[in-house]
Amino acid sequence: MLWYFLQFSLTPLFPSFFKRLQSKNIERARVKQPLLIAMNHPNSFMDAMAFTYLLQFPRTYFMARGDAFKKGIVSKLLYSIGLLPIFRFKDVGYESAKKNVESFKMVYKKLAEGRKLIVFAEGYSVQERRLIPIKKGTAKMALGFIEQGGRDDIQILPVGVTYSTPAKFRGDGYFQLGEPINVKDYYEEYKLQPPQAIIKLTKEIEDRLKPLTLNLNDKENDVVIEQLQFILKAQYLEEHRLNYHKLEDHQKYWQFIVSKLNDLTAKHPKETASFREEVNIYYNQLRQLKLRDHLIYAASKNKSYITFVNLFLLVVGFPVYAIGKALNFIPYYFAKRIADKTCKNIEFYTAVNFGAGSLILIVLLPIEVLIVWLIFKTTNAILIYIFIKSAFGFMGLQYTTFKKKIVGAFRLKKIKNKNTALYNNLLKQRELIINFIMNIS
Repeated sequence: MLWYFLQFSLTPLFPSFFKRLQSKNIERARVKQPLLIAMNHPNSFMDAMAFTYLLQFPRTYFMARGDAFKKGIVSKLLYSIGLLPIFRFKDVGYESAKKNVESFKMVYKKLAEGRKLIVFAEGYSVQERRLIPIKKGTAKMALGFIEQGGRDDIQILPVGVTYSTPAKFRGDGYFQLGEPINVKDYYEEYKLQPPQAIIKLTKEIEDRLKPLTLNLNDKENDVVIEQLQFILKAQYLEEHRLNYHKLEDHQKYWQFIVSKLNDLTAKHPKETASFREEVNIYYNQLRQLKLRDHLIYAASKNKSYITFVNLFLLVVGFPVYAIGKALNFIPYYFAKRIADKTCKNIEFYTAVNFGAGSLILIVLLPIEVLIVWLIFKTTNAILIYIFIKSAFGFMGLQYTTFKKKIVGAFRLKKIKNKNTALYNNLLKQRELIINFIMNIS
């Protein structure tokens, strides 16, 4: 019951929390047979929540750290929202094998019913632009299910997850579903040589996941790849005539830039270090000047966002923005504060931020509705209030991005008029970076 309540109440919040949240081949998870959804794991609980939002139905379950299942009401709540425990050796030591016997029984029961179960195949959550070596647990679970008399039509479905800014509000999330693996193809070998079959199936899962994820070879490039997406992505999409609103096209940019950085590091290690430094200088200079790269790119094309229409929209849209922000300020502000204070690991930040904001909103909205009723004593007033709160809040999010663009354009124009040398240097820095990355071979 709790799962359905959360599904109903949280579904409207995802379009506000994410700028874009999209999937490819989601129908592959809507098959009738039992399914283990093998997913990479960059963003803790948010990975499962976002996937569940995209899938909607059928209901999915997912594995979570067993040490979170405390006795009493905590365990009951976790079970009721679809979590099943998995115990890792690093958390509970040699007790993990014994405890997981019971966990696997619960998993096999769900699979026997034809359920869908998300398994984070890497074994833990880490925000890196690379796939962590896949653990053997997914293969063991799948083959063990058939061995215990389970249905032999069970499949393993690889799912790659990519976030633009995984720890930030209003980022993008993209879920790409690959070709499913038929577990029974490995079962005959499993009956004769279990360890060998498990290794082979694990490798197959990893091979299927790699094309669906990003795999940056050198960790020294972890910072520069994040900086480059704010410098190059929009231009890449435009020049290749890709759709800015389709994350499938964004994924083409990610694959392009990962390939370029991998080639650069492998063939020109000395130049890589100086390139990182150039990007870092340019990126930090933009932050200090409170500018965005798309403004510099527009200036290089002799384009300006300072137009009569944009100024008109800036003025007319401000009241909508102000009302929307005022009516939705409390959940946004306190959720961020809670996440800032409680999250020691960056991988949990988004899940805590979203969860705290959602909980505050769910608790606060009935109180707001009651206040409106006490003041106006009409149902229409309540409906109008809810409409204004949601519609103005959503439009306010769009206006925030628009406002930053226009204000930034005025800021850049001021620099151009008062400090021509700085303005020209920004254009030159950007051109050098773009030319360098585009010409890597």
